[in-house]
Amino acid sequence: MNHDTATNPKVAPAAPATPASTATAAPATTVAARTGAAFALLAAVQAVLNTSVTITSAAGPDIAADLGLGASGLVWTGAAYTLAFSGLLLLGGRMADRYGRRNAFRAGIALFAAASLAGALVPGGSWLITIRLLQGAGAAVAAPAAMALVGDVFPVEAARRRAMAAWGGLSGVGAALGMQLAGATATWASWRWSFVALALVGFMVAALAGRYLPAGPTPTRGRVDVLGAALVTGGVALLSLGLVAVGTHGWLTSAVLLPIGAGFGLLLGFGVAENRVAAPLMPLRFLASGRRVGALATGMLAPIAGSSAAFLMSLYFQRVLGWSALRSALGFVPYTLALIAVSATSVPIVARLGARRTAFLGLVTMALAFLLFGRIDAESAYVGAPLVGMLVLPVGIGLTAAAAVVGATRGVSAGDAALAGGAFNTSMLMGPTIGMALFASLADAHTGTGPSPEQAATDGYVFAFHAAAALFAVAAAAVAVLRGIRPARA
Repeated sequence: MNHDTATNPKVAPAAPATPASTATAAPATTVAARTGAAFALLAAVQAVLNTSVTITSAAGPDIAADLGLGASGLVWTGAAYTLAFSGLLLLGGRMADRYGRRNAFRAGIALFAAASLAGALVPGGSWLITIRLLQGAGAAVAAPAAMALVGDVFPVEAARRRAMAAWGGLSGVGAALGMQLAGATATWASWRWSFVALALVGFMVAALAGRYLPAGPTPTRGRVDVLGAALVTGGVALLSLGLVAVGTHGWLTSAVLLPIGAGFGLLLGFGVAENRVAAPLMPLRFLASGRRVGALATGMLAPIAGSSAAFLMSLYFQRVLGWSALRSALGFVPYTLALIAVSATSVPIVARLGARRTAFLGLVTMALAFLLFGRIDAESAYVGAPLVGMLVLPVGIGLTAAAAVVGATRGVSAGDAALAGGAFNTSMLMGPTIGMALFASLADAHTGTGPSPEQAATDGYVFAFHAAAALFAVAAAAVAVLRGIRPARA
């Protein structure tokens, strides 16, 4: 016992250290927990919205047999979702500004979840395509609001940049998980259960959003740019329509050239109209930054790589090696795990190297991965070029996506955060449509006349992989030459 404390009533006993430290640590721990929970909800939505992009790919044969869909109808079960998603994103971003980010987020994810649940119950192919359009509309409202809310959850610039770098890899992770989910449910139960899984995640997030997510800034009032929304939605939709038709009709056909030409015309009209309205859907000042435009273009390349590799390697596994849908999906597990790991470690890489150098490194790595895929033949073992490519490609995708999202959102004002989210997600979603149309048509056009149908098909895939490697090598050179690569600062 302390003698002075015991004998002198004026000397107060020393307060225990534990309660005092708890009093200061508890609020900080609570804030950190709420921040983590908020980011987890937003990340889950970003991943699940992109899971839906590939949900009909791995289970395609089962869906076609169950609903009586032909080849073109099956293509549209995937294209309808990305068409509505990409075409309505800019409008979704402005809805988040006008009605509140959290309100728009909850409404969009609730619509997505309800449409997903309906997708599990559809009686026919036309119903599924309609449901996929509704899913895409809900995703278009939720995605830009989610990206803007990331900035509200992390108001400090350094923390926000780290969160955005991690955000860049979530799209690829979600798309990769979609293949595993579809393959597993189609094999062990029914493809319809994959839609149920999407609905459950959506409803859970919508229910928890009010508790964990901030409301965001006060909504801005004003007229919605209806003309701009119609022009950009129609332009993106027609471009997507033309690109989807490439696989069926070929590039130099009216079924492809007319919608692509009309789509470019509507987008040109959109640019003219946005310069003449008081509250444009896409203010041209937003695209005045060359760095931001470059980041948006770079952001398109990561999903081009991921979707093209997934599409062509799935065909190779099933048509050439004779794998089942489930085994083909399991073949992408190393790819998915590597992408998750890279997404988690890309944050310090971007912080250390900067967005420009990270993008260059990512593009070079993607070019190398496609050169590895180009080494396949009709009798390749999985543990060889296919597996090594599966491990190298996600490194490039994760680095490129992380660099692009940081570059696209850096310096964006609070009022344009949802707009930036819409623009970035639009570029990301156009990537799969462009990539699949381009490289699938190249593979078809260069299918050889080898000693067996399997080798003939492989010749086409190899040509497409080499073309992809050349594309990403040129993009890396453009980043190095046109943008400049500066030494990293300590």
